[in-house]
Amino acid sequence: MATASNERDGMTPPPPPPRRRIESGLGRAFDMLLNAFALVSGALLVAMMLATVLRVALRTVFNYGILGVDQVSGIFMVYCAFLGAAWVLRRDGHVTVDILVATLPPRVRRFFEILASVIGAVACLTIAYFSVVAVQLSLQRGIVVAAELEIPRAVNLLAIPVGCFLLGIEFIRRGLRLYRGELGPRDAPRMEA
Repeated sequence: MATASNERDGMTPPPPPPRRRIESGLGRAFDMLLNAFALVSGALLVAMMLATVLRVALRTVFNYGILGVDQVSGIFMVYCAFLGAAWVLRRDGHVTVDILVATLPPRVRRFFEILASVIGAVACLTIAYFSVVAVQLSLQRGIVVAAELEIPRAVNLLAIPVGCFLLGIEFIRRGLRLYRGELGPRDAPRMEA
């Protein structure tokens, strides 16, 4: 049982500073958002698979197809890739070519991983900005994709700014964790291929 004297003696850790608590709360909320988008990506992947199987079965058995399945599956692929990318980065699951960096001393390797995170964040946030502009222009001009289903082009593009923004933020978080020493550089190259 903790008492006031135990707390003064250092038995319980002091509360984190206010800035860390805010960062921690925002980090948890961001992680929950990434988890939700990962679930959406998974659900879209399953829906895409089921729709394709249904289309093939109907075509084979009844010689009847479903209009727009390929088009919608293409849109789902874009959404899966962009909405799940930040979650994959958080889990360090993206493909990396680290054959040269892995031979460097840990301090230098950490520097290059921080640099890669900064470059990744700048690239993703730049793409997010310009893709927001593209979505706005598509909406203003009423552009639709001329295909089986006339879907507004903005629907096809919407996942790009959202996904790139989230990926840019996750690159920033990764760089900060590396800088603070909360996340160490990889010790050896991963042999997954």
